[in-house]
Amino acid sequence: MELQEIRAFIGGAEPFSHLDGDQLSRAARSITIQYFRRGVVIVEAGTENNWLSQVRSGAVELMLGGTDLAARLGEGDCFGYPSLIRNGPTQNRVVALEDCLLYRVPKPVFLELRTQNPAFAQFFNVNESDRLHRALEKLKVGAPDAQMAPVLAPVRQILRRGDVVRADVTHSIAAAARIMADQDVSTLLIYDGEGLAGIVTDKDLRRRVLGAGRDTASPVSEVMTRNPRTVSAELPIMTALLMMLELHIHHLPVVEDGRVIGVVGASDLLARMGSSTLQIANRIRHAPSPALVAQATAQLPKAVLGLVAAGVDADHVGRFVSSIGEQAHCRILSLAEAELGPPPVPYALVAFGSLARSEQALGSDQDNGFVFGVGYDAAAHDGYFAALAMRLCDGLNEAGYVYCPGNIMASNPRQRLGLNEWRQNFSRWITAPEPKAILNCTIFFDMRAMAGDIGLVEALRADAFAMAKQNRIFQAFIARSAAGARVPLGFFRNLLLEHDAVEGDVLNLKTQAIAPIVDIARAHALAVGITEANTHERLAQAAASGSLSKDGAADMRDCFEFLRDVRFRHQGQQIRAGQRPSNNLAPKNLSRFDRDHLRDAFKIIRGQLDHLRSGMGGGLT
Repeated sequence: MELQEIRAFIGGAEPFSHLDGDQLSRAARSITIQYFRRGVVIVEAGTENNWLSQVRSGAVELMLGGTDLAARLGEGDCFGYPSLIRNGPTQNRVVALEDCLLYRVPKPVFLELRTQNPAFAQFFNVNESDRLHRALEKLKVGAPDAQMAPVLAPVRQILRRGDVVRADVTHSIAAAARIMADQDVSTLLIYDGEGLAGIVTDKDLRRRVLGAGRDTASPVSEVMTRNPRTVSAELPIMTALLMMLELHIHHLPVVEDGRVIGVVGASDLLARMGSSTLQIANRIRHAPSPALVAQATAQLPKAVLGLVAAGVDADHVGRFVSSIGEQAHCRILSLAEAELGPPPVPYALVAFGSLARSEQALGSDQDNGFVFGVGYDAAAHDGYFAALAMRLCDGLNEAGYVYCPGNIMASNPRQRLGLNEWRQNFSRWITAPEPKAILNCTIFFDMRAMAGDIGLVEALRADAFAMAKQNRIFQAFIARSAAGARVPLGFFRNLLLEHDAVEGDVLNLKTQAIAPIVDIARAHALAVGITEANTHERLAQAAASGSLSKDGAADMRDCFEFLRDVRFRHQGQQIRAGQRPSNNLAPKNLSRFDRDHLRDAFKIIRGQLDHLRSGMGGGLT
């Protein structure tokens, strides 16, 4: 009975799950069972090791060289194999964190099984980076929800058959309209010779011609949208959807082999995908009140649940959530302006944090501010902008974007500043950095304009990153601050968890898992003057500049994608259970697959944080 129990336990998890029946029985019969009390040293660094050990119960801690935390392992986890494969001394000191029971396979049997079973051997040959990459590939090929799977298909699958309908820039508006009527199309491509010059839609004819009283004998080039964005025929439908949402457009010419082969429209996406995703944006855009904006954003969790069920990757889901958040900001601001009248001076609405990075998840709070242009006088103008900000922030709170606990909102006078005042703030943070101030100011280096005079924010961002690039001491402070993150290498069994008053001991996927990667990418961006806010873009450009190794950037991208995928799947489960989506995850609810690969991700992140500390962080020594 004991042998059957051992066989069942070891066969329930990698690497023993790769063994066939006879090999599994061989492993089970060879096992020695040993018990260790809490605090006992199981293996000392630098000594000979003769066992592959698997934790049956309890927990152990691995300390590299006996001093630096390498991992914390629990039930089902294995240790001791690197020294067996190397046939050399151990590098880790292994200590029982709790009273624990170990199943121990003798070295000769372990080596024999590695020779006999390639899959068993492969488990030990693959490092954390490779394991995590394989996990992402496994998630991508997982069976998606049959009704939502079309979002993953290429755009070419929803193009209508037939010749591309086109006109020339020399055609009159009337002639272009006749072509559209004769061909029964709502979109017309305008060419200059053989080059695409613009696009005209039914809506353009209504608004720019009939509504404006324009002479239909005028050239169609006067009312076309010039230089329209085009997309590849292989672009995923979901990416095309996001482009439409982010650019506030409804048609995209599709290109293959250098020529336009058709036009994909919002109606095509709706017909293929269902209405929930695009209609949320449309309802927000046309909502006559903040209350109706809130009604539209209330449908967002359902749409996200569908995307997660479809197997859509976390980056696309995050961009979709962010696009809806931005549209909510812009519509509520527009409604407030309509109520209060036009602004007295030029200004821009700026997003900070995850919305600026296009990386929002469900349940995000709001982080925003105003940047004022030339002519702003606080005494004369702040009454208007204070009222505008109050309407904006109250409306966003009603729409599910709760008030920022740190008060980083336009309703706070400190987040309503002229361009020069913002520049002075950044100059102070950069030229006279302090550890506490660094913790509070990093969010402002993730900024993006959402509405108004976008050039104000572009100028501010360019100035801020130019100043940061020139100040090595500031870069060192940023690196040290990032490297101080407590990455939860031992996140199970209440080790290195955060305590939530409602949910108890939890792993906070935002602050403990995702934020360290954001901090790493930001530190590299500031060091080399990368003004992009998006984390993927920052990592790519950091690798291109040499600030971050290509392998390091690839590892960080994989970690970032996997951790965000875990978060969206967790939030999907919360939505189905009727709970408010959050970042808090109880480790006991993790699958073995997620637990194992989270540990891989945390180890990779810890390594990059150590590089950051010894590299950029060394500027303080």
